[in-house]
Amino acid sequence: MPFNNAQALLRKVLPESAFNGLYQRACNAYDAYIGLYDHIYYRLPRLDRGDRETMRMLRTAKPHTMTSREGLTWTLYTVRETVGYGVHGAFVECGVARGGCSALMAMVASKEGRGRNTWLFDSFEGLPPQTPEDGEQKAIRHKSHTANDLATGYCLGTWDDVYDYLFCQIGLNQYEVHLVKGWFQSSLPKHRELIGDIAVLRLDGDWYESTKCCLENLYSNVVSGGWVIIDDYQLPGCKKAVDEYLLSVNQIPLMYFDANGRAYWKK
Repeated sequence: MPFNNAQALLRKVLPESAFNGLYQRACNAYDAYIGLYDHIYYRLPRLDRGDRETMRMLRTAKPHTMTSREGLTWTLYTVRETVGYGVHGAFVECGVARGGCSALMAMVASKEGRGRNTWLFDSFEGLPPQTPEDGEQKAIRHKSHTANDLATGYCLGTWDDVYDYLFCQIGLNQYEVHLVKGWFQSSLPKHRELIGDIAVLRLDGDWYESTKCCLENLYSNVVSGGWVIIDDYQLPGCKKAVDEYLLSVNQIPLMYFDANGRAYWKK
């Protein structure tokens, strides 16, 4: 909900039904504003060829992601930087949803033309249940489980839809892009050695346990100079998992937080 600082106060003074109704109307208005802003931004004329290519890639990804324009742009920047500086290793995303950010990462790897692998992990069943570390769940306002509400089963991208998007619509190479179905606790330990070195690790699992599992299984694979992107650092459970893990490995990397609370750092 927009105006996050007002939410706690409104929850105290309004009945739950009134708060949820106000929450839905405010978020719908905000979604409409962002949608219009993005529509104009992505279609503004660009003189530079590189800018035109960037906008084309972002337009391709936007309908298939709940990530903001800033989040998409930063993801594209990090994978391009690793290519430009010759950082070796795979691109990995945990939490694919509908595949938008995954597509950006894989398209850059494909354009590089050196056989860099992209590994994509998701349950393809939506979000798992929360744990107490995740705090209070926000109100549900969308009917579709593909929406960005944070509840069990939401943020859903189906295997068939993501497969069709990546391999049929975009035409990515199935020998270089690995789409792995399963809960992180089961799939990551099995694939950690197969993945090998990681140049960019992007985590979008929302919850404490999901984020913790990804860091414990994959952070040691990230090479020096590689990037880590935490999409959900603004969520209390995710933040707690990240902070605890970095403390446990005695590593305090330079971190950058964007306006939406995401965390990025270079290992």
